[in-house]
Amino acid sequence: MNALRPVGWRATWLVILLSLFLTACGGDSSGHSGGEPTPPDSGNGDNGGDGDGGGDDGGETGQNFTVAVIPDTQKYSRYSPERYIAQTQWIADNYQEYNIPFTLHLGDVVDLPREDSEWAAAMEAMQILDVNPETPYSILAGNHDVLNSGQWDADRDLAAEPFPRYFSAARQAGNFSTFQGADNTGFNSYHIFEAEGREYLVLALDWRVSDQSLEWARGVLDAHPDVPTILTTHQLLNIAGDGETAIFTEHGALLWEQLIRSHDQIFLTFNGHHHGEAMMVGKNDYGRDVVMVVVDYQSGFWGGNGMMQLVTFDLTNDELDFMSYSPWVAAIDEASRQPQDELSRWEFSVPMDFEQRFADLNQGEGIVAPGSIEGTQAYWILDSEHQITATDNSVKFMDASGNGNTMTLVPYNDSEGNDPQGALSDFFQVTADAPAFGYATGSARFMGRNEIGGYYLTTDGPGLTFEQSAAGEQGFLPQYTIEAIVRLPGDWTPENNQWSGILNHQPGITQVCNYHSVSCSGSDASLGLNVSSLKEFQWVSTSQNGKGQDNWSWEVSNGYWYHIALVNDGERVQMYVDGSLVMRTGVDEQQGLLVEPGQPWSIGVNSWQGNPSNLFAGDIAEIRINNRALGRDEWLYNQR
Repeated sequence: MNALRPVGWRATWLVILLSLFLTACGGDSSGHSGGEPTPPDSGNGDNGGDGDGGGDDGGETGQNFTVAVIPDTQKYSRYSPERYIAQTQWIADNYQEYNIPFTLHLGDVVDLPREDSEWAAAMEAMQILDVNPETPYSILAGNHDVLNSGQWDADRDLAAEPFPRYFSAARQAGNFSTFQGADNTGFNSYHIFEAEGREYLVLALDWRVSDQSLEWARGVLDAHPDVPTILTTHQLLNIAGDGETAIFTEHGALLWEQLIRSHDQIFLTFNGHHHGEAMMVGKNDYGRDVVMVVVDYQSGFWGGNGMMQLVTFDLTNDELDFMSYSPWVAAIDEASRQPQDELSRWEFSVPMDFEQRFADLNQGEGIVAPGSIEGTQAYWILDSEHQITATDNSVKFMDASGNGNTMTLVPYNDSEGNDPQGALSDFFQVTADAPAFGYATGSARFMGRNEIGGYYLTTDGPGLTFEQSAAGEQGFLPQYTIEAIVRLPGDWTPENNQWSGILNHQPGITQVCNYHSVSCSGSDASLGLNVSSLKEFQWVSTSQNGKGQDNWSWEVSNGYWYHIALVNDGERVQMYVDGSLVMRTGVDEQQGLLVEPGQPWSIGVNSWQGNPSNLFAGDIAEIRINNRALGRDEWLYNQR
């Protein structure tokens, strides 16, 4: 047996691949360390842990713990019960040494649901954990555990189904104090376990969750809004043809859209069913990470050869450490192991600041970014860290002010129909290019392409209602600072890119003036930060005293990151570019800003007569709207 590795069993590689829509990584079927897991760090000594389980730090003591995950055991129950027993026996023998407070079974407990011998084999393996109240586990039904895999859980004949008979709610409740309840089908249940001073909820959902069961699951989560939650189900993610990239299944998309993304406490999911291993980090509606893992070794040697998954919560180094490990192979003398006898594989780590991730769960409309200072009304950071994961391949960016003004990418001029061969990346990309100032770690690249169409971002701006104008209507901002960080492309030309919009409030000047009973008119957008035919930044705005004179910069350069600040002190607006006051600005009186609540705000397009017009070409990193005349030291330009 190999010697134990250094404390914490550090990952052999870090797999964090950023893509346009998702952060995903896959397994390496050939790479493994050949070693055994090391008991999690006790938190004593040089690692700064308290070691006594006490302290007043929100539950974190600096000690680490490990959750064991048992994927599809169907082949073991049918052909090799000894490998199944090796898994549960290892947990029973090592739960103290490895600090394993809980075990997750991912379904497909058996292969043939009508074969009593398979259920008997599964029961023999799981009873090794049943006899000790300190080795609790959750278990759920996969497609091989039900009589008709095409049925939703609420449609089954419960009296005929074997799974609720063998793993009933009453049986689980009788064995473990962690068991908190099940729905009326018996196919969905939840546990709460404690580890290192903090409670965790495990939500174990059926292979095919009905609307009724989803409602039950929402009720469980809503009753525990501040308890970090691990969701398990048999099918959520699949693995793409490359064998590495995690993708949503149809059922997984349903769970994401109707349950996971809107419940901030869900930070980790596991599923089996699809052969192999892959991982994805999605962004929920609060802009926070949800780590999602698919792991299933049933297609391997002897149905997986006892391989299971271990995830260590490294509270000292703020990361989740993953490793697949086979207790069955560990029991084989090393000299006697065959090439197919893998001891461990698929090791990787995912950074997670546990205190930050578990703080203020389900509070507000999203996580507030550091640049969301006092008075921030909307704040869009167009990088991958602020992009919300969507299962329909749509692109959305959270409002980092927490006010819910989510931006969604939409087509202009039927770009998809006019260029059916063109991929989204031909029109829009999220890149790692970022300016040297501000808070963005990347930027959104808009390709323009008015002649065939393109894309822009838009929102109805639910949080951009502001104050009452003199006419008694919402939509008046007495003072403001609007900032944008942009870069024009190297091939910018007036023929292709003139009068394009960076930030835009879509209704025309006439419409907004009529709404607020102000005497002014015009077909331009009532509010617009644009790029003129002479490659100048232009600011068009409508104020309480009517349409003011536009503000203009000088002719700017290509391929250079600019910071634009529009500052209105309640009397007039002045434009600054890279901290310098421009020449044509602040000429006449402009008392604040008027908008029409509920009308679209857009990034990456201008508008004319209330309709989108002229796509922006270039990169946009950040746009922030604040209800104060900010001092220079508060500008994004001075944040590095």
